[in-house]
Amino acid sequence: MAYSPPTIGPDGPSIPSYPDVLAYLIAQFQTVYGTTVDLSTSSPDRQDLSIRALQFTAACQFLQLVGLSFNPQTAMGACLDLLGRLIGTPRKAASNSTARVVLTGSPGVVITAGQVLDVNGQYWNLDGSSVTIGISGSLSTGVTAQTIGTITANPGDISIIATPTAGWTGVTNPLAASPGQPVEADSTYRARLLISQTKPSISLRAGTAAAIAAVPGVTRSVVYENPQGYTCSFGFVDTRSAGNHIWQVTGYPLDATMAGKTIYLNGIPFTIASYVAPGELTTTEALTDEDNVPFYVGDGNDFGPEHSITCVVEGGAEAAIAQAIYDNRGIGCYVNGSTEVPDVDVVPAVPHSSAPTTIRYNVLGYVPIYVNLEVQPLKGWTTAVEDAIIAGIVSYLNSLGIGESVILSELYGAALAARPNPDQPLFSIRGITIGAGSPPTMGSEDLPVDYDVAPMGEADLVTVILTTGGSPV
Repeated sequence: MAYSPPTIGPDGPSIPSYPDVLAYLIAQFQTVYGTTVDLSTSSPDRQDLSIRALQFTAACQFLQLVGLSFNPQTAMGACLDLLGRLIGTPRKAASNSTARVVLTGSPGVVITAGQVLDVNGQYWNLDGSSVTIGISGSLSTGVTAQTIGTITANPGDISIIATPTAGWTGVTNPLAASPGQPVEADSTYRARLLISQTKPSISLRAGTAAAIAAVPGVTRSVVYENPQGYTCSFGFVDTRSAGNHIWQVTGYPLDATMAGKTIYLNGIPFTIASYVAPGELTTTEALTDEDNVPFYVGDGNDFGPEHSITCVVEGGAEAAIAQAIYDNRGIGCYVNGSTEVPDVDVVPAVPHSSAPTTIRYNVLGYVPIYVNLEVQPLKGWTTAVEDAIIAGIVSYLNSLGIGESVILSELYGAALAARPNPDQPLFSIRGITIGAGSPPTMGSEDLPVDYDVAPMGEADLVTVILTTGGSPV
């Protein structure tokens, strides 16, 4: 391609390539000094022209990055931070993991600048410059991970004294640590900026969703709306084949208005035959004996009690989330949820505009996911391939948003991604079944998930059972 100078067009900055710049400089050099001049790759003049072409190309690439930095979809690093501040949505700061530990030792022992270790070699600082073991010989105190980000510690993992002190004999954490947050990645921050631009929107629902997403510590959130007058319920139920009975375990109420409506059990529709008692229904179709079956009643898209919004949130402080909802919800709209935050502040500039009110929302729950994958190893099969298959499935589950169904065919794709070369298969997938709950009901259908819970791929929430068909063939 012939050389063309840097320009800014409809598609943004356009710059010449290094070969085009070098060819242009060579042509200009020959115009001045003639075509017989030695410009072989080892000649001094050719080397000089190559260096100049490289410098000019690098400058053009920098200018191209400057141009792209004006767009939130292409800006990176500090430039993306500046755009975020202009929009009013700064990048979320990183935080340290915290935990509660119990120190044991001689009563009255003072521990100064104490540090402890977990089984993974991570250091934790005791809160405060010094702590004193009580008369009972133990002390409950907080610790903070020295490393910023998501440092996990299961109960009992923090068990090593890193700064020995006379009379201090032991340490343990009875509960799991609260993981911190890493520095918000550009990709995550960029996606949140695009959401945040809807905050001053004409849609109160979009504005509420943007305000919640901007709360520090909130990692995922969604806002559902039920503008209609129907009754809607969701949660978990036990089902029994005798009399086709449903008993509610948890969730929003089942009542007499639901007779004749459709109830979805694990995503499968059943017709409600009758209302028996609070939280007890019967269906026209046959049921099986199952416990803790996720259900919902409604149209499957709009949820919550009539004329309400339902916010589902992961992470963040309750007070900040409630304030964000209060400041952006519609006038007179009922705010639905199981987590209640009373006496949310009214707007101080408008006295007596309304009384302090209770704001509700749902804290995100999780569905344990079970995947049973049957494979026949082929030539080249190793334990590394097995690990890659499991990692791919876990990564797919982690990518699902709130309330997204687990799609069976996507599991095939996630597993097949473990092949370095599709033309040389290392295994054959003979079958996949998936299930949820405890114990799970395994099946070969897509797995719907309640809108207020999310399938996750953490080790304690997913079980991938890989069954191999014998030796590689």
